[in-house]
Amino acid sequence: MKKIIVCLLLLFCLACSNKSKPYLVAIDKQWYSVALNGQTEFLNGFITDLLLETAKENKIEIKLISANWDNILEGLSLNKYQAVFSALNPYNFNMAKYDFSDEIIKTGYVLVVGKDKKYKDLNDLKNRHVGYLSGSGSLLILQKYINIFDEAYGSIPVMLGDITKNKIEGAVLSIIPAYKYVSDLFYDELKIIDPTINDQSIRIITIKNENTAFLKMFNVSLKSLEKKGKIKELLIKWGLPN
Repeated sequence: MKKIIVCLLLLFCLACSNKSKPYLVAIDKQWYSVALNGQTEFLNGFITDLLLETAKENKIEIKLISANWDNILEGLSLNKYQAVFSALNPYNFNMAKYDFSDEIIKTGYVLVVGKDKKYKDLNDLKNRHVGYLSGSGSLLILQKYINIFDEAYGSIPVMLGDITKNKIEGAVLSIIPAYKYVSDLFYDELKIIDPTINDQSIRIITIKNENTAFLKMFNVSLKSLEKKGKIKELLIKWGLPN
């Protein structure tokens, strides 16, 4: 009888030891490097739901870990978690250190203009006044166009309202808040010009050549969820560009 009990205990312990550990994925919930202008909670909600769907599809456990913007990558290098949600651009010098997932959601800047305008990009706005939000990266974009007159604003609704009043010809704004206002308050008056002016997007990153199986699994799930329409469903749920 004792031998049977011992055997059962050993089998139980073996089963416990073989149980898969959860994948740990870190996130800076303040999104320090992304201009969200009040839309942070919607982006975080989308990402949380996306991870839940990924875990469900692969029958695994994924835990979302909060980390500070200034040490989140250090934690990744110290193996505190397997992956990180990041807006880091996949430039060559970054790709030498990290592996990047496919694009999850765009976070770059866009041009917003009147709905009846035929503009295709900022090159069409020479000698015109274009608004930007003070303290945002949009000024750096406008400064590349020497023939555009940049106008600083402290409020998104005021800036977009001035487009409708013909006080300015357009505005450069991060795509997530731009979508929020253009699809709601200014739906009948304004539009967003595609594509984004810069290529910033949110992706999952891992240390180079580490956790490649997880990254591959995530990319496969991302494509599967997109094909099923689940990604669009989640974007609509959280009021994000879709």
